[in-house]
This record gives sequence, C-alpha cells and structure tokens, in this order.
Amino acid sequence: MRRPPAILAALLALVLGVAPSRPAAAARLSLTGWPGPRVAAEGLLQGALRAPRDSVALAVALARLSASLQGDGWLDARLAARWDDSGEPGLEVRVTPGGRYRWGGIAVDLAPADSAVFAAAFAGLPGAHASPSALADAIAAAVDGAEAGGYAWASLGVSAWDADSGRVRVRLTGALGPRVTVADVRVDGLAVTRPEVAEKAMGRLRGLPYDPLAARLATRRLENLGIFRKVEYLGIAGRGDWREGVLHWRVEEPRYNTFEGAVGVQGTAGVVGLAKLGLGNLLGTARSMALSWQSSGRGLSDFGARYVEPMLFGRALRLEGALQQQMQDTLFTRFRWGARARVALGERLTAEAGYEDERVVQPLGDVRDADAQNTSFTLDRDGRDEARAPRRGTLARLEVTQTFTHETLAPQSGTPPAGRDLTGGALQLDGEWHRPLGRAAGLALETHAADRFSSERVLGEWQRWPVGGSASLRGHDEQEFRVDRYALTRLEWRFFLGAPGQRAALFWDHAHMETRLPVSTGGDRLERIEADGLGVGLRLPAAGGDVDLDYGLAPGLGVLEGKIHLRLVTAF
Repeated sequence: MRRPPAILAALLALVLGVAPSRPAAAARLSLTGWPGPRVAAEGLLQGALRAPRDSVALAVALARLSASLQGDGWLDARLAARWDDSGEPGLEVRVTPGGRYRWGGIAVDLAPADSAVFAAAFAGLPGAHASPSALADAIAAAVDGAEAGGYAWASLGVSAWDADSGRVRVRLTGALGPRVTVADVRVDGLAVTRPEVAEKAMGRLRGLPYDPLAARLATRRLENLGIFRKVEYLGIAGRGDWREGVLHWRVEEPRYNTFEGAVGVQGTAGVVGLAKLGLGNLLGTARSMALSWQSSGRGLSDFGARYVEPMLFGRALRLEGALQQQMQDTLFTRFRWGARARVALGERLTAEAGYEDERVVQPLGDVRDADAQNTSFTLDRDGRDEARAPRRGTLARLEVTQTFTHETLAPQSGTPPAGRDLTGGALQLDGEWHRPLGRAAGLALETHAADRFSSERVLGEWQRWPVGGSASLRGHDEQEFRVDRYALTRLEWRFFLGAPGQRAALFWDHAHMETRLPVSTGGDRLERIEADGLGVGLRLPAAGGDVDLDYGLAPGLGVLEGKIHLRLVTAF
C-alpha cells in the first residue's frame, strides 16, 4: 500500500502540472565587515543563497540585511554584493558599518499636558541604540495609547532628525485633539434586521467616551448574532463638533429563509440525502428556527429541530434549544433534547453552558434502555479573520461534559430486568490553523480530538463517537467507525476562486481511533485503528450557507471506489 504523503504529493504535482524536483544546493557565502554574529547574517541571506544568481532574491536578502543593521543603530551602513562565477556558485558580501548611533533625545512639541499623554511610549528609547523601526513602533504605540484614552483624532510624526557624533536627536510634532464622545452609531446594510436589534446587540455606546476596545467588542457581538454574512467596522467619523464622533459599521445580510435538499446513492447503503428548512432572522429580530432531516443509508436517519434566541432578557446572552431523534438501523434509537447558553467574555473568547436529556432504546445488547443527563461547559477562542471563509488565524474550542446515566439491563433467563447507575464524562478539543499562501491560496489544518469515559469499562454502541464521512474522515462512509476516542487531522491546500466562500482544495485526513471491546471469554481488549482519506473538494456559496462537495479516497482502493461527500454548512 502506498503511503498517504506520497499519494498527496502526486496529486499536488498533477494539479500544478509540475514534476517533483530536488532543491538546488545553497551557494557558499563570503562575508566581510559584518559587525554582529555571522549566523544572524547567514539567516537573513538564506533566500539568496538558495537561489544562486537570482537578482530579485539577492535584492530582497540585502534589504533585510540593511534593515537589520539599521535596527541595531548602524545608520550609516553600506552594503556591496556580487556573485562569484569562477567555480562553485558563491556570494560575496562586503559590509561597511560606519559608526553606531544611540538616541540622544526625543522631544515632543506639544503643550505639556498633551505631550505627557504621549511621553510614556518613548520612556525606554533615550540611550538605546538608534533604531528607526523602534521609533516607528513607539510612535504607533503612543497614538494607540492616546486613542484608547478617548482621543480619537490623535496624531504624531517626525518633524526633525539630527544625527551627529554618534547621537540622534528627534523632534516630534502632532496633535492630541479633544476627548471624543460617541454621539451616534451607524450600521449600513440593514435590510431585514431592525436597527434597534443591532444596536441592542452592540451594547450601550451613545453618550459614552470613545473607546476602541468597546468598538471591537461591539463588532464581535454583531458577529455573534449569527445573522450576518459579514461584519466590518469602518471606524469613527467626525461631525461639526470635533468633540463628537459617529461609530460606523457595514454588514452583509444573507437570505434568511432557505430550503436545502440533496439526494444521492452511496454503494450498498442505497439512497441517502438531506433536507433542511431554515427560518432565520424572524421579523428582523435575529431569532431563528431550523428543521433538518438526514439519511446516511438504509436504517440510518436523523431528525432535528432548533430554536435560537440571540439576546436573552435584552442582554448579549444567546440561548439555543434543540431536540433530535436518531435511528441507527438495528443498533439503537435515541431521542434527546436540551438547551445551551452562550456569553461573550471578551473580544475573542466565549463561554457556553449546556444541559441535555437523553433517552436510548436498544433492541439488542446487554442494555435494554438508558436515560442520561449531560451537563457541559465550553470555552471557545476564535482568532480567525473571518468565520465563513478564513484565510488566516486560529480557532480553539474545549468542551467538558459530565454524565449521569441509569441503565435498564436486558432480562436474563426469565429474571426481571435489573438496573444500574453509572457516571462518566466526555472531553472534546477542536482547533483550526489558517495561513495564506499568496493572494489566491492558503493552507488550513483542522484538529479534532474526543474521549468518552465511564465507570463501566466497555461503552455502549450509542455512547461511542461516529467517525467517517463529510464532516470528519473523508474517503470513508458516513459513520463507518464508532469509537471510544479518536484524534483526527484534516489538512487542506486551498485555492480561493473569487466569490466569498468559494474555493477548491486538495485534502489529506488522518484519524487515530481506539475502542475497548468485550471478549467472549471474559474481560475486554483495546482495538486501535489508523485510517486515512485524501482527495479534492469544492465549496460553493448557497442561500443558507455553503455546500461542500468532496471526492475522497482511502489509500489502497481504486479510483472508482472513492466516496463523494455532500455537506451543507449553515450560516446561522
């Protein structure tokens, strides 16, 4: 069987139309006059050394080298470089560092009270090596600090620069301006949503001093409503009186009332499909309802209903109620209902608390039926640049669940059924990492890990995690595996196609799974499974969210044995 990385490399080469090749050997470096550690210069010149005789790579590397010298106070440094073509490729770099400068004095030409607001940002500069980049960072920090204090129109810049006898004296000018009060709030793009709903979600802003952190938190609360495709904070604008400002946002509303459906054929499983009716942003109040049905094969079906109240008691407290009925062929039938409350703890951090009641009936097995009460707590930190189509940033989610279960055992040899009480829990950890690779490509890594444990060593079939299919391990049937614990990674090389949310991707999924199974002679054993899936995928915008269409293949199978996965990713 071929290794998954080799197959993935072949797919990438096929898409790009290139053959794998070995990287060129790095050129040797001849460096003279460098005033710092040689290893630092070698690191800055690596791009040029790995691309001999490439003038663009050399120019970029020399610019980095010059910036490093300037940042360490060598303001008069000069560089000269040339390629040695006499034999093996070599790069000769000659550095003339000149004198090293320190900050002699930094003066802020403002009124004493105003200059005191900026002064703290420059406290560490006098006497240090003169670094233009450090000065720029200090100026930016000074302006940001003034803005955080309510001075929305604060500005500061260099008006004089005097370098002499190893000392640099700088004079800064600008304006602090008045403390600004938020006179009004403006949200563009509201066609269905009531303006008072959006303003209530953002919290009180009018009449308060301008605070950029409060504006960012208001942006996050708008996003947490879950009814906008995109939320963009445009900043603060002035009015006739410069002591007042208007906070400005722009939102994009999707189509709220949607119906999505799909039907397909999946091997021996027969007809599969899904249907989803969504009623979002009811009467412009941000409330939503949804009904869903999904069939993953013969005897496998799910029906669910959900209602979301985005602002309980007029506060930024989101309450969600849901019920679900799940039929797993001859294994079990499960009905559950519950509620979850979510509150924002900061700009990026949210917390959830939930309760769920569960009723399970099994026609076969040692347990006839079970009643469980699940209490969960979740922490979620979302640092992605955009929730729907992220290109950079990270997401981390941790969920802890405690479970109390009463089971009724199947009767044995005519004896009445007995019962037992069990305690247990579950732990789930999810993460995402996104990094752009140019303007139209990016890399995404998703990690998912889950573990379920109980006072009974062997879990029931209904307690195990389903793995396989469009939402987890692609290239395998839906819920092909049911396991006690698993660790799953999903790596995607994405190509963004222009429209928001539209992309193509090459993917590789890998799962490590463990399950404790009973042994007929008594006791139990631990079964470990490693599984992979790789292939190509496409995401297309739809009225109610996005549609994922993936073709996945498990290593060792023929192309015609691959799986086509269809998944609806809802936007609310």
